[in-house]
Amino acid sequence: MKKLVLAIAASLLVSTPFAVMADGASIAKEKCAACHGEDGNSTDGKVPSIAGLSVDGMTDMMSQYKAGDRTGDKYTPEGGEETDMNAVTKDLSDDDLKAVVEYYVGQEFKPADQEADAELAKAGEKVHKKSCEKCHSEGGASSEDDTGILAGQWKPYLTEQFKEFKEGERDMPKKMAKKFKKLSDDDIKALIEYYASQK
Repeated sequence: MKKLVLAIAASLLVSTPFAVMADGASIAKEKCAACHGEDGNSTDGKVPSIAGLSVDGMTDMMSQYKAGDRTGDKYTPEGGEETDMNAVTKDLSDDDLKAVVEYYVGQEFKPADQEADAELAKAGEKVHKKSCEKCHSEGGASSEDDTGILAGQWKPYLTEQFKEFKEGERDMPKKMAKKFKKLSDDDIKALIEYYASQK
């Protein structure tokens, strides 16, 4: 009898995990896909694509939303209810956040299929090289800077974010604020066209 009890106990230990690991793909599908797409590439110009970001950059972003240090824009996905990043991240555990980050970091960023003004984009490239390239390298395409990917990002989203920066509705690092303050409205328009033009 004693041997039987020990055998049953041993089989339970083997078959039952001590902790269930968070599944980033499942969480992403449930919490994020309606807005950002299942692979992190948004199909709505108002919503950024988040595939292929760096681990540190995306972890920092998600943590800011969860803590309320960054305010998420309200958005209503097709057939869904209005939400924002603060509400989405609020109930996610640290393990959930880590799993979601790892999932999206592992996806490939796909530039948005959109039109851009070639002449303005050319001017924007010059502005970028002078004011932005140091932190947003490779023309804003690198994720290794631990910043968002700008190259190929949706134009309506970029336009809204630049507006929020300009109006003080969104915080920015001091080194960015110093450069941003020197940008004219025309510079900003040109930058947006430059980032939107990249495929």
